[in-house]
Amino acid sequence: MPFIDTGELFEIGGLTIHIGINAFSLLALMVFIVGIWALVASIKSKNLLAVLFSVATVATFGFFAVATIFTYGYPDLGY
Repeated sequence: MPFIDTGELFEIGGLTIHIGINAFSLLALMVFIVGIWALVASIKSKNLLAVLFSVATVATFGFFAVATIFTYGYPDLGY
């Protein structure tokens, strides 16, 4: 598994926050958001190669962000 759990970060209202898994999902979400921004910019400039790479970035990192959040939870709900 490429997901590393470095331990508990803190607890809020009975919910435990794990830094390793949440850091990966937040990083993937940030790249997803920047990819959307790049996709819009490349469509405006009519650059086909940039559109293809932006679509690949949005699809890949969007999938991993959503899969990580659904698989491991954000925050960890104590399953």
